[in-house]
Amino acid sequence: MTNNFISPYNLPFFSQLKTQREAMINSLVNNLKINDVRDDEKFAQTTTRIKHAVLIKKVVFGEPKCIDHEYEEKPLNIQQQLVGGFSKDHYIHQIEFPFTGDTELFNHTPEKGFSYLSSDRGLILPNYNKLTVYADLPELNPTKAIAEARGFLSMTTQFVNANNASIDNWEVSVTQRIDRQLQQKREELIKLFGD
Repeated sequence: MTNNFISPYNLPFFSQLKTQREAMINSLVNNLKINDVRDDEKFAQTTTRIKHAVLIKKVVFGEPKCIDHEYEEKPLNIQQQLVGGFSKDHYIHQIEFPFTGDTELFNHTPEKGFSYLSSDRGLILPNYNKLTVYADLPELNPTKAIAEARGFLSMTTQFVNANNASIDNWEVSVTQRIDRQLQQKREELIKLFGD
């Protein structure tokens, strides 16, 4: 039960993800059929489906929970015995940070770059809709373990927060583009294939 940190370097930029998503619009719109746009209800469903495929959903974190722990006893080495302040007791707490939103916000470098502190160990990537972090403490203490786990996630949350912030303006312009192209395609299909 150890944290799996990955390097923040050599990841694709978030702007590349936005470009890939925008590139999907023409294909999705141009593959529509008359039945996708004929009546208002179906057109609304089609609009929702295309926006769901293209738009990027912001990550929102829920409350972390300590879901498990494991105890290990590790003998102290000579240096640890001489220095003092170390414990042979190791409680490895498993902390889960649930979230909603697109997991792609975790593994794309923010457009404005990032800062790397000496305390940062790298990124922790999610497993489905949660981040799992392990905190090793000399006592069983879920509150302290959650605080330490938050520290391990400092770079990860930096990436997510920066990527979340860059979605707003992009989303407005892409939504307008989708709406405009869908309306044009609807008018074209109705004109060609009738009501």
